[in-house]
Amino acid sequence: MAYVDNGVETTKGTPTLGKKIWYFIQATSAAAGSKAILPAAQTDGSTSIEGDSIDEQTKFGRVVMPSTNEDSIELSTYVVPGDKAIDIIKDAKHNGHQVKVWRVNVDKRFAIQEQDDAEPAQTHQAFPAMFGYGVVDSLDIDDGDDLVSADYTLNIIGKLTDGTFPLTDEQLSALEELAKFERPGETTGDFGSDDLGQ
Repeated sequence: MAYVDNGVETTKGTPTLGKKIWYFIQATSAAAGSKAILPAAQTDGSTSIEGDSIDEQTKFGRVVMPSTNEDSIELSTYVVPGDKAIDIIKDAKHNGHQVKVWRVNVDKRFAIQEQDDAEPAQTHQAFPAMFGYGVVDSLDIDDGDDLVSADYTLNIIGKLTDGTFPLTDEQLSALEELAKFERPGETTGDFGSDDLGQ
């Protein structure tokens, strides 16, 4: 027998932070051209790539074959006034609608430049994403002594598909920004209040 050594492959680097994974949703009834919704105050998210397999014993040994895809996404958020995400999930559950969902890795190390088909000289920043149509399995709203929280599970129809999600640096900054720097007397009112203004 000939000696074979094809070597090994290793990867070094800093792992991806969980806070760099953002989940976006959209109602399937949203008009074409509508914006995706970033659920406010996301605390946790998990993506399960699962499915059944056929596992049978025969006279000649075991037969194992893939059978179904059963992907799902679970999200946990705090309930924030004005956040459309909870209403989208609740409406989908009550009325039997599906929800579009994207899992996006916004770590700049993974950003790519995509060419604009309309203007080939221009490129746009995009991030790796998984997308699927989800059926709401459950929506749990916890009204305990602390912050009101919501947990929901989306069972994906078929399977999650890979693609990209465009986000400009300005959009990233706006989504990451909690409070911008301001000078004394520039605004009035509490942070997060509707009357915060000049």
